[in-house]
Amino acid sequence: MERNAARRIEDRQFQAEAEEQAVETELRTVQLREERARIEAVAEAADGYARLTPRQRSARHVARMLLVEHRPGTPADQIDPETVPLAAVQQWLSAARSTAGEIRQEAMELLRNGYHAATADDAAHEPKG
Repeated sequence: MERNAARRIEDRQFQAEAEEQAVETELRTVQLREERARIEAVAEAADGYARLTPRQRSARHVARMLLVEHRPGTPADQIDPETVPLAAVQQWLSAARSTAGEIRQEAMELLRNGYHAATADDAAHEPKG
């Protein structure tokens, strides 16, 4: 009897700890999404201030999407464009697949030329997770 009671108490403690961890994880996820949204807003404002064309803005946004999917400091030649699927770019742009491919290619060229926005921890694209 006492052994069963002790086991139930242990089970409840384990469940409470698991629930607490789940809440903490959810809170951190919400905080990260909020930070990404704030950073993206700053990046978009900077793009506007620089008077970039809509296509240039799109390429920079896709570049930030790509950067989010890689560890900070990853060299441009090690960034895999496939980490952001064309379908995600296509959906974000509301454009044809060919246009999405061109924009993603332009984003990769930006990265190769040193684009490393300090605001790259953003993106409307949901990172892996």
